[in-house]
Amino acid sequence: MILKNSALLAIFSMLSVLLGIVRDRLLATHVGVGPILDIYNASFRLPDFLYAMSLAFVTAGTVVPFLTIENKSGNIIDSRHKFSSISLFFAGFASLTGLIIAITIPLYARFIVPGFTEDQLTVFISVTRLLMLQPILLGITSLISCFAQMKNHFVLYGIAPLGYSLGIIGGIVFLYPPYGVHGLIYGVLIGAFVSFLIQLYSLRGTRMIDVFPYFSFKHIKELFSLAYPRTGVNILTQLRTIFFTAFATTLGPGILSAYLFAQRITDAVTQVIQQSVTTASLPVLSKEFVEHKIDTYKHVVKKYVLTLGAIGFFASSAIYFLKDVVITVLYGNTSAHSLISFFLVGFLIVLPFHMMTGFFSISLYSAKDTKSVFYSNFVSTVVAVLACYVTQHMGNISLLYGVIAMSLSNFVVISFLYSRKKLL
Repeated sequence: MILKNSALLAIFSMLSVLLGIVRDRLLATHVGVGPILDIYNASFRLPDFLYAMSLAFVTAGTVVPFLTIENKSGNIIDSRHKFSSISLFFAGFASLTGLIIAITIPLYARFIVPGFTEDQLTVFISVTRLLMLQPILLGITSLISCFAQMKNHFVLYGIAPLGYSLGIIGGIVFLYPPYGVHGLIYGVLIGAFVSFLIQLYSLRGTRMIDVFPYFSFKHIKELFSLAYPRTGVNILTQLRTIFFTAFATTLGPGILSAYLFAQRITDAVTQVIQQSVTTASLPVLSKEFVEHKIDTYKHVVKKYVLTLGAIGFFASSAIYFLKDVVITVLYGNTSAHSLISFFLVGFLIVLPFHMMTGFFSISLYSAKDTKSVFYSNFVSTVVAVLACYVTQHMGNISLLYGVIAMSLSNFVVISFLYSRKKLL
């Protein structure tokens, strides 16, 4: 089941990656590495932070185990009432928080992008306010996909991100010329709405309308006890991303965009392989844990952690030797070629560890252990910040030291905590 669904998701992930390649090449050639693209990339930081705050209530790592509950007869209980409760809670929470951020952003925008000029800062505030709609749409889409994954329905889950990417591409081609960076944001919002409509179709036949808009604080309390540490993980991840963004803007114009272009190359490998495997594994691992098939559970975790580590190593090696070709194909003959190549080496070093860490995380989530993942992310975040500041005098390489230190420490801590965990 895992291999079958992983293969299906890998196909959709490759299509998504191909669209991502088109998107990034268009950004590199139509917009260019520089101040405008830095504004566009930085504008995602607060929307992503909002998404992170609520992600534990809408992501499969928490929601699928929460919905997968057996009765005394060993049958899975109807989860539609729980699904309705958390849907309404997320929509209300995300909308209110997004409004607060949009109103208050001028007070702290400078701390997020300390290297921006005053003109850049003004545009940054404007586009960030627009983009606050994106995490609400993506959150609802993610929540619907959790219900579909629990039923092992992965087709629309794989198609939905394609709609998101197509919206962004449309924004670059058709909306950027007349509207500038605001046109790029319009494309993002259109893509998020298209993705939502696609995923919404997966609820057909579930008779969700029979229970919606059911709401119970009991369900929210149950999910919160499970999701609270996961929320901490998501917030830590986004705070770390915000830190790297702020740190990159202090290193000079274009550094942030070059850093992100390099990161997206290894992210493509992670998306196609690691995320496909972990997404398909989650329902299986959750069920095995609930049914107390611990030996099978451990075997699956060991098998796929080692497999992902090996794949990550070979992928890193191949990309390293072809990095100049890869960068040229993806981003054209950009003036930032050498800078992207410089950052790419760092991401390739940690790719195998990043992929193994991802499966350790999903295995712990399936066992309803979110605290261990939080602890490993907390330690790695502290290590990353210290590494950047201690080596800041070295220039651009300090950003890479932070990334490498973060990934290695995260892997060491989470693998140790998994090995010490009592599953019975």
